[in-house]
Amino acid sequence: MKTIWNHRSGLIEFAEQPEPALQSADDVKIKVIYSTIGIQDLRLKRQWDFYSKEGIAGYEMAGIIVATGSSAQKAGWQVGQPVSGTVVQFCGKCPACKQQQEQNCMQLRVKSGTLCPYIVWKTDQLVHLPANVSLATGCLLEPVAVVKMAYDKLQVNDADRICIFGGDFNGLILLQLIKRYTQAVVVVVENKTENKLLAQKFGADQIIDPLTDNLATELLKRSDFIGFNKTVLTTSKYPALISVAINTTARGGLFLTTVYFDRQQSIAVNSIKFFAMNLTIMSSFLYTKKVLHQTATLLAQLDLNSLIRREFSFSAALNAYKVEQEQLYPRIGIRVNDPDQLT
Repeated sequence: MKTIWNHRSGLIEFAEQPEPALQSADDVKIKVIYSTIGIQDLRLKRQWDFYSKEGIAGYEMAGIIVATGSSAQKAGWQVGQPVSGTVVQFCGKCPACKQQQEQNCMQLRVKSGTLCPYIVWKTDQLVHLPANVSLATGCLLEPVAVVKMAYDKLQVNDADRICIFGGDFNGLILLQLIKRYTQAVVVVVENKTENKLLAQKFGADQIIDPLTDNLATELLKRSDFIGFNKTVLTTSKYPALISVAINTTARGGLFLTTVYFDRQQSIAVNSIKFFAMNLTIMSSFLYTKKVLHQTATLLAQLDLNSLIRREFSFSAALNAYKVEQEQLYPRIGIRVNDPDQLT
């Protein structure tokens, strides 16, 4: 079968690979209908980088089951069901997994990518898609689950004053969640015109452009000169924003990051200030299985279609990568297969 292959050098090209087949009783074969790419798909292969890999490209998918192993079938997985899921396979055996804290799994693995006509995944990687969720939006289950996990950690309340550094996919999903469930005030720091318009559409109270505004001054003004009680870093484009975000966090506040930078990049904070300000510094990586399944029912409540800015056929997928490299859209959709043909 024809696949999109991600080389260690960063080269993306079509490559022929064997069509996968069921190997065990808990395997499920899926015809991939829709996949998406974003900035994370442009990374070079780096040993320490979780989101970079060599092999079949892609992390996100929605598709239709075309074959099941015997135990998968007994568990309720059936041919014709629409599904999404995660390329991550948690071990299920380590202390973290046994405590339902799979995001801290000590032996997690990233399975083969999604930009190909067929994949075979384990049942514990899959999530049923509700009838009111399209395959295009269902494809975004995994990245939305990443943001929902961060949202849950933030414990947002109506009195919060929050600054999101980055109006990319993660930042815009987080903004939607905050505005949907709370009355919190949200300021978004973003420079791309298209993303600023989306932030405005999703209810941002204020938007600061770090390239044209005096960022430090504007952040002080927007936080009534006391800082934001919660700051969130969702973009890895500007490492300098780490210290900016921490310095903008109010006394007793929380700084959370959903991204990381180069392995040499440190998060530095003055120890006296950290102590005296009673700051909490936190990261949010991946999600639990519970959050992944909860996200399936959340998808229909969010505006995800607005985040898929362009769409390409599978045969034009290489052009999609070129466009993403130039525009850095929140997501670009790729139609991998015809949903009306089951096999």
